[in-house]
Amino acid sequence: MENHHNGDEFLELPIANVERIMKKIIPQKGKISKEAKKKMQECANEFISFVTSEAAQRCQNENRRTLNGDDIYWAFGSLGLDNYAEASSKFLLNFREVERIKVDEKHKSKDNHGEIGETSSPN
Repeated sequence: MENHHNGDEFLELPIANVERIMKKIIPQKGKISKEAKKKMQECANEFISFVTSEAAQRCQNENRRTLNGDDIYWAFGSLGLDNYAEASSKFLLNFREVERIKVDEKHKSKDNHGEIGETSSPN
């Protein structure tokens, strides 16, 4: 199995993460061999590389240096992985909403801190 990467250091999906995902799917008392975990890790790495390469090509064609979630969404569709495109679209919308809420809460926290202790006491 060939890994698609462009000379950059290739990072693998940690085997512990692969195992955790696999355990969610198998029966509770089921066991997973070391070989099965390694093969699944290889497949996941190849899949991620495949999709990322397609998204990176889009960025290159558009003279952009930063790959974003929309590029991954586009790559899924471009590669005929419509189910993944739909799921990633929903995930991306949820992610952006959570990030927006975090920013809003951070701003509110700063605003509230600025008001505390600003009243002067008459002496």
